[in-house]
Order: sequence, then C-alpha cells, then structure tokens
Amino acid sequence: LASCSYVLCEFQDFKGAEYIGGLSMGILEKLKAQEHLSQVYICTFGGIFGWIRNFRLNLENLLLGYQVGMQTGDIQHAMFNASSYINNSFISGLNLREVEKNIEKFGKEMIEYNQKAVYKSMLPVKRAVSDLILSTQDPLLMAKNSAEQNALLRQVVEENNPVLVSEIYIFGGIVAYIYNRYELAAALVQKRYELEKNMLRTSLWSGVTAFYDGLIFLAMSRNSSEFEWSSKVSNVLSNVKIFEQIGKSNNE
Repeated sequence: LASCSYVLCEFQDFKGAEYIGGLSMGILEKLKAQEHLSQVYICTFGGIFGWIRNFRLNLENLLLGYQVGMQTGDIQHAMFNASSYINNSFISGLNLREVEKNIEKFGKEMIEYNQKAVYKSMLPVKRAVSDLILSTQDPLLMAKNSAEQNALLRQVVEENNPVLVSEIYIFGGIVAYIYNRYELAAALVQKRYELEKNMLRTSLWSGVTAFYDGLIFLAMSRNSSEFEWSSKVSNVLSNVKIFEQIGKSNNE
C-alpha cells in the first residue's frame, strides 16, 4: 500500500496517495510490523507527506526509518530513508555544516553496505551543499568545483541515468540562483526541460522544483526585456498554485 501511495504522487493523485498512505501507516501500527517500517516510512514521509506537510516535520520520521531499517536488516530502505533525510534537510534550510556531516556519515555507510545506487543519488545534493559552504570567489576553488561538477555530470550521462542528470541540473540551478548567477541557473533549467521530454518520470520534489524554476525565470524576466521569460514565469506559477493547494506549508 505504501508503495502505491508513492506511485500515486508521481501521477499527482495526491488525495489518493494521502488516503492509501494513511491506510499503510494504520496497518503498520496495528500489526506492529517493525520489519516493514523502513519501507513504509520512505514511501510516506518521503512521498505524500512531503507534499502535504512542512518538510521539517518529516525529518524525525525519516531518521527513524533509517534507524529501524538498520536494526531490522532492511539496509536498502534504511539508506533510502537516509538519502531522503538529507534532501529534506537541505530543502528545509537546516545548517549546511550539519547537513554536510550527515552526508559524510550516511555516505560512508552506503559504500560500506554496497548501496552504490543510493549513494550516487545523494551526490547532487552533496555537491550543492559543498558549493554553498565554500561560498568563495577564489578562482582556484571555483575552477576545482566546476571541474568536479562536470566530471560528475559526464559520469552519469555515460551511465545513461537521466534521473540523476536531472537532479544535478535541479540542485545546480538552485545553487546558481542563490549566487545570483541567473543566466547559468536558467540554462540549467532549460537543459533539464529538454531532458525531461524523454523521461517517464520527472523530479517534482514536492513542488520545490517548480518553485525555484519560477524564481529563476522571474529573475531573468527582470534582467531581460525578452517576453519569453515572463511567459515562462506564468507557466510555472500555474503549477505552483496547484501545488500550493496540496501543501500550503511548503508552497505558500
């Protein structure tokens, strides 16, 4: 049931996802099936509850999903919870040093337990956190960061992993926007849009992707006389308004 709830989020059937997610939580509690807790939690607190509740309210449960998964031997879902915990921590605006410390901790465990796919999925946010912590105009460090980012991008492209490429563009765009590099941010969004044309599933990030797309396009519209950017702002805002009705605490 929890997996069905997660899938329904992908199809933007949020009412159905909330109902089924609630059922799965109720069954889990009634049966006291701790061995399934990690899987249920990643599909709910990493799924529908990310849409309808403030991100910070899910952090404790995602961490619990990780801890119980490790205790019961459900290593894969434990690491999924850990990865979601990191992403939600970043999106929630938690202290970047603390996020970085947790990335290192969970990253080592992912490698130790041979959870390479989950580890790779965490690399885009790891890169974003690193870039924001450095916060420097030192040309040598900037060149080093750019080279590492390009190397990561080349690697995932070679592996034919469009979801990971998309998330590199998402987090890269967020970082570029924060540093007022609006043209770069817009270019990354455009590349992601092109990529998504051939993807069955796109990364909505509980409305966060659309929110930052809107900020980036708005910044471009203010810095450019081209009507194109104003039109893009309108298109994105229509999605943001829909997402706002689903989870006002995240999108208002």
